[in-house]
Amino acid sequence: MFKFIIRFTLVIFCTSFALTGCDNADSNSTTEKKFKSLKLFPQGKSFSGFQLTSHLGETWDQESFKGSYSVVFFGFTNCPDICPTTLLDMQKINKKLDHQDLASPRFIFISVDPDRDSPEVLNEYINFFNPDFFALTGDAPNILSVASQLGVAYKVADHQPGDLIYAVDHASALFILNPKGERIGLFTAPHDIELITQDLATLMESI
Repeated sequence: MFKFIIRFTLVIFCTSFALTGCDNADSNSTTEKKFKSLKLFPQGKSFSGFQLTSHLGETWDQESFKGSYSVVFFGFTNCPDICPTTLLDMQKINKKLDHQDLASPRFIFISVDPDRDSPEVLNEYINFFNPDFFALTGDAPNILSVASQLGVAYKVADHQPGDLIYAVDHASALFILNPKGERIGLFTAPHDIELITQDLATLMESI
């Protein structure tokens, strides 16, 4: 009997998110000073040309991400540690914002493992953490489209249809979208609950 050892490598896509090191650094420096943990991108980036399905069976496209701030995390339900830990962190952040009587952003979990994560599986999974959270899936090309446009790196190991055990490497960052549906920044791991809550509160107060 084979023993499967899966190593989950945390991959953060570090393009020129040049936190303060590009031509726009001067214009961003003042803005970034008011944030404790949020790392801003030089400018907002929109994304389009995809279609996902929520844990409730609803279709999501670029318009679905508009209207409020969103905290987006990419992972998969068979993840043994990083994903449940991060979702629990998101739940803690959500509760802290509620206690401050501030409007909370939407918390969105996007699975990068469509072969195992159907809407039904996601529904049970996300409700364990918070029934107000959203979970999304889709076919591999659509997930790749969203991830690549947002700057999210992940890798699903080669596997055969029906396989239940295979490795998935994915980012551990929390990506922040503004009400226009644009990616504006991220929180890198390790996640500091207090600092993230403070930064999100600052964002929500600006609405």
